[in-house]
Amino acid sequence: MNTRKLYQISTLNALMLGDYKGAVKVGDLLKVANIGIGTYDGLNGEAIFFNGKAYDGLATGEVKEMNKDDSLPFATVAKFDENVKENIISFNSMNDFKEKMEQFIEGNKNYFYMIKIEGKFNVRVRSCFKQEEPYKPLYTVAKDQREFEYKDEEGYVIGIYSPNYVEGINMPGWHIHFLNKALTHGGHILEVSSSEAKMKINLLDEWDVIMPHNKEFASWNLTQDLKSKTAAVEGSHK
Repeated sequence: MNTRKLYQISTLNALMLGDYKGAVKVGDLLKVANIGIGTYDGLNGEAIFFNGKAYDGLATGEVKEMNKDDSLPFATVAKFDENVKENIISFNSMNDFKEKMEQFIEGNKNYFYMIKIEGKFNVRVRSCFKQEEPYKPLYTVAKDQREFEYKDEEGYVIGIYSPNYVEGINMPGWHIHFLNKALTHGGHILEVSSSEAKMKINLLDEWDVIMPHNKEFASWNLTQDLKSKTAAVEGSHK
């Protein structure tokens, strides 16, 4: 059976409600994946897995490489197949990016996709500071996020597309992070444009969800409709 697998840690609703306790170690994920996104223990920054290494886009504006014993409460990662067609794309906004990506998933929107884009970008990113227990919900914490804007920055856009039917388990649509080529800037993308970038895309047709083992995850009502709160978190709080 020839499948490409997405590994997911926890669920989006659990993260939204405040389950920031690291559930899986970086080292364990790097055994099965080399690309992806997420966040770290305590909601400490924005995780970017790239070329077999794990980085953290911090709320200070810096990026640091994480070690194998660091852990993540939420992540979506995969082993990227580089032997796919490279596409040249351009986009002048986040909305335009989503529209341009439609041509690559049209007719196949019930699968997951992982993308890797390399180029020069104008990008605005955000990140959150590490939280202390008792954890507050993400839709509250995100109001104190930090945002950074970079112009003509060489780097990479890493991200995932999730189908609509995973609402509450993951975020339907595109969720993308940025890492600059110098490995000094990174975070969750709020706005992005590029006049020319190289893009590769992988269709993922197998999905493993790894559940955390803590009392919060075990007892919360994870069927709550948090769609509007999630949309607010995904946007800007300037």
